[in-house]
Amino acid sequence: MNLVIDQGNTFNKIGVFDKGQLEYSYSSKSLDENTLKQLQVNYPIKNVIISSVRDKVEQSAIFNGSEKVFGSSNILLLDTNTPVPFKNEYLSPQTLGKDRIAALAGAYNLFPDNPKLIIDAGTAITIDYLRSDNVFNGGNISPGLQTRFNSLKQNTGKLPLLELNNNSPFLGQNTQEAIWSGVQNSLIFEIEGYINHFKTLNSNTKTILTGGDVDFFANNLKNRIFVIPNLVLTGLNTILDYNA
Repeated sequence: MNLVIDQGNTFNKIGVFDKGQLEYSYSSKSLDENTLKQLQVNYPIKNVIISSVRDKVEQSAIFNGSEKVFGSSNILLLDTNTPVPFKNEYLSPQTLGKDRIAALAGAYNLFPDNPKLIIDAGTAITIDYLRSDNVFNGGNISPGLQTRFNSLKQNTGKLPLLELNNNSPFLGQNTQEAIWSGVQNSLIFEIEGYINHFKTLNSNTKTILTGGDVDFFANNLKNRIFVIPNLVLTGLNTILDYNA
């Protein structure tokens, strides 16, 4: 079995995989040695991959605990030099986020023979495209839903700070409705535009949606999409298997 750890700034996402299938997952602010020991009791874990946003992951409690429980030889730290099952032609690979690398690997695992459009909807919206020959040329980044709401509040004198509203009208008839409709519809149109563009290039393109705002977009997009909330965990497991 494989243990995958996605260490973020606030939360750690954990997944246990058996022969490519996710058997157990959870999210926690802390992951100490005792928790790792309990995971080892519950699951016969042999290999571990850690993806971290922190620069000094080797000094983190998660790495030290994993090293004590599983042994350093069984731990893979994801970085820009880690072999992955797709060709990366990004011009600055050292700046490509590890979450994007993992999502690309997860998309490769799910649809190895199709072109893949990966949309990660969170604090930022990332749009990445993996060709059918599994070559990654690049992608785009734009502000996510809440980031856009925050920007309107921070950069204007009178507009209020709002959050997602699933019941907003298409055209606002007051300031709050205008913000809800403007922010939310603009992002829906933006993502629909990307999907339509890449389907025009290749009708076999598979669109994969993941990220914290996945439910909002899944309920509002008209195009057919595959909603994969654990795409990053799946990708980390794919990379771990690829390096085994």
